[in-house]
Amino acid sequence: MNTRHTRRAALFTAAALLLSACGATRAPAPPPAAPPKAVVGLALGGGASKGFAHIGVIKVLRQNNIPVDIVTGTSAGAVVGSLYASGMSPDRLELEAEILEKADVVDLTLSTTGFIKGQKLQDYINRKVGNRPIQSLPKKFAAVATDFANGRMVAFNRGNTGQAVRASVSIPNVFQPTVIGGRKYVDGGLSAPVPVTAARNLGANVVIAVDISARPAKLSDAGFFSYLDQSLNIMSVSALNQELSKATVVIKPKVQQLGAVGGFDQKQQAIKLGEQAAREALPQIKAALARYRLQQ
Repeated sequence: MNTRHTRRAALFTAAALLLSACGATRAPAPPPAAPPKAVVGLALGGGASKGFAHIGVIKVLRQNNIPVDIVTGTSAGAVVGSLYASGMSPDRLELEAEILEKADVVDLTLSTTGFIKGQKLQDYINRKVGNRPIQSLPKKFAAVATDFANGRMVAFNRGNTGQAVRASVSIPNVFQPTVIGGRKYVDGGLSAPVPVTAARNLGANVVIAVDISARPAKLSDAGFFSYLDQSLNIMSVSALNQELSKATVVIKPKVQQLGAVGGFDQKQQAIKLGEQAAREALPQIKAALARYRLQQ
């Protein structure tokens, strides 16, 4: 009897130790997943010389401590966006706009594909960004162009910065197409007038879009550039609406009265209109960022 009791006691003890060991080695529950961090993308649209308004938007964002992690640009937006992504402050951008002359970026040529070559613009951008390739710029950046062969959007986020910007601004019949890797590229406004998708693809989960494109309207000026601007607007309406639908906040500076080309001589007015529109959009922007902060 004593031996039986001893064996039974030993079995109880072993079982208790086994259960204790199992409890000690049980894996702890994983911690809850961290909420996503706000990654802010600034998508700057095309609109020829109306693009100076982008500088005003950037000024207001900086003044109100709105972070910008990613910059994408189409056409004029690619010009301003590349300089901003290179590390230029809003004040420096405004100074560059003030001293910029058409002769600094326009090289006329005789050609059936366009009367502006674009090399001068490419060299200007590369000089201003310190001859750094896109992937070496302080802010993540992409210049958006359109593949001439198939009409698809292409976002250049690596390689020659000036060349990518040149491709983005190559308005058909004005600029000669830009050849990169054996393919021809034209103005990004034909496929992505405001490059929101490109910003999303680079990792932005909050996208501030700046739309300076004109809507198709009755022409008061029957000049070449007016017809060209109207044609591009008509062709890109569907693409514009699709891009803007993916934005978190859309800023629309009221720059249409400046025209596609005349605004080059009204830089300060364009910048002020950009500032005004950005201030009006601040409550929306702050609310979007607050939603991420509340989750953390």
